Amino acid sequence: MNAVIAGKSEVVEVAVATLLSGGHLLIEDIPGVGKTLLAQVMSHAVGGTFHRIQGTSDLLPGDITGSMVPSGQFDGMHFRRGPVFANIVVFDELNRATPRTQSALLELAEEAVVTVDGVGHPLPDPFMLVATQNPIDMAGTYGLGEGALDRFHAVVTPGRAAPAAELEILTGRRGRRMLDVVEPVATLEELVVARRQVAAVQVSDAVAAYVVELLEATRRDPRIRLGASTRGGVAMVALARAFAALDGRTYVIAHDIARAAAPALAHRVAGSGASVAAGRELADDCISQVAAPTV
Repeated sequence: MNAVIAGKSEVVEVAVATLLSGGHLLIEDIPGVGKTLLAQVMSHAVGGTFHRIQGTSDLLPGDITGSMVPSGQFDGMHFRRGPVFANIVVFDELNRATPRTQSALLELAEEAVVTVDGVGHPLPDPFMLVATQNPIDMAGTYGLGEGALDRFHAVVTPGRAAPAAELEILTGRRGRRMLDVVEPVATLEELVVARRQVAAVQVSDAVAAYVVELLEATRRDPRIRLGASTRGGVAMVALARAFAALDGRTYVIAHDIARAAAPALAHRVAGSGASVAAGRELADDCISQVAAPTV
C-alpha cells in the first residue's frame, strides 16, 4: 500500500487494522488528499469488489441500499441491489447526504444486512464501509449524528502530503497512476480467516480494565457532551487485537490499546457538528489522564 499511498503510514496502519478487525473506517479531511485512493488500494490488495457512492443532498436511501423494481409486465417485483453490495464500499462526502440517507447506513454497518420490504439481504462477506466527510465548515454539509458516528470503528485525518511525498505523486511514482501495479496479497477467503484469528486474540482483565478507565475519562470530562459508549470500547479492543496480530502476538498489551484509543475515540467524543481534529485533542487529553497497566 505504501507504494501507492505517499507519506501516510500511520493512516494505512489504522486502515489495515480496521479491515482486519471487521470494522468500518471514517476519514475526515479536505478533498484531494487520497481518501478514496486508500480504499481502492485496500480492495485491490484483497482482490475484492469495490463500489463508490458520491454523497449529495438529493441522494435517497434506496439509491444506496437498493429497492424493489418491477420484474416485468404483470410479473411482480424483485429486489435490485444497490452499490453497498460490494466487499469494500466508499461513501464519499457522507456528510453531504441528508440525515435520512445517512440513517440508511445504520443497519448495514452494524448487521451487514439490508432490509427492504421486511426481507433481509446479506451483504458480501467480508464487507467494509469506508466513509469520507468534509470538515464541518465546508459548504453543503450535514453533521453526522452520534448514532452514525458510533458505527465506525476508527477515524483518521490523513492531512496534506509532505513536500517530498507530494513530489512523488506529481511525478507519478506514487498515487493513482500506481494503482494498477497493486497485486492482491490475500484472497477474500484468507481475509475471512484472518478476521477470525484477530477476533481470537486474548484480552486480559487488566487490559480490559484499562479500556474501561479510558471510557470513563471521556464521560467525566466536562468539555465532552456525550462520553464514549460501550460500543466505543468494543471498537478499541477490536483495533487493539488487530494491532497485536500485526505485531505477531496472540494477546493484547497496553501499548496496543494506546495505539487504538485515539482512532477509536476521536469521532465519538467530538459529537455531531464538531470536527474530528477537535475530537482528537479531547481524546488525547482523556488518554493522558489514565495510567496504562504494566502488561
